[in-house]
Amino acid sequence: MLHQVSKILIIISFVLITSCNEYKKYDYREIVEIRDRTLSMSLQSIGQTKYWNVYNMANDSVTNWQKSQLGLWKYYGNGVDYQLDSIFCVNKTGDKIFFSILRKNLDENATESIWFFYGVKINDQWYFYSGATLVLPRENYQDDIHTPLSFEKLKQIATVNIYRGYLKKDKKGIWQINERFFDQVVPYTNLKVGNKLRTEEEYVRFMIDVNWSSDKNETIRKYHED
Repeated sequence: MLHQVSKILIIISFVLITSCNEYKKYDYREIVEIRDRTLSMSLQSIGQTKYWNVYNMANDSVTNWQKSQLGLWKYYGNGVDYQLDSIFCVNKTGDKIFFSILRKNLDENATESIWFFYGVKINDQWYFYSGATLVLPRENYQDDIHTPLSFEKLKQIATVNIYRGYLKKDKKGIWQINERFFDQVVPYTNLKVGNKLRTEEEYVRFMIDVNWSSDKNETIRKYHED
């Protein structure tokens, strides 16, 4: 079994399809400003060294996930190209992170997607797992549906649809981290699995165990019997 930091939860809780008209409301200047603010606040939260250390760990995890053909990767094989966006959102206490995996199809499938990718720090150990997916029909963003959206375009879409919710202005008009933004990273502080209420730590470990195991149904059964 790979090191815990490389374990991935492959769980797609819901699928979102973006709207072309909604995207076109935002100009490139705003996108740049959002990304700059996001990077600045995340660096302020955990520092530059930790920021890039965590990014490298998360990127290694995604690579291991893809090479092991786990979760949705087993359906795509080598027909996709992907990047983990280097901009990501960190909460105030520096123990929850919201990443995005930018994925484009290299085959005739005329859609790209952005996978929500989460990090949770428990006892100085980072755990990474995936959440919802943004499905991106090419026709909403360009005339040529036979050419994949560029990674630059995917970053812009991630900025509009994800990072915009990371920061909010306080009463003095100063940008602050929106902690409610991270509710989706661990959506339950107490989750009932089987006959027991699970803590946040147990919730994260449960989802990782289920999605890293070779027999998910057996792992779920054991939790229910616990």
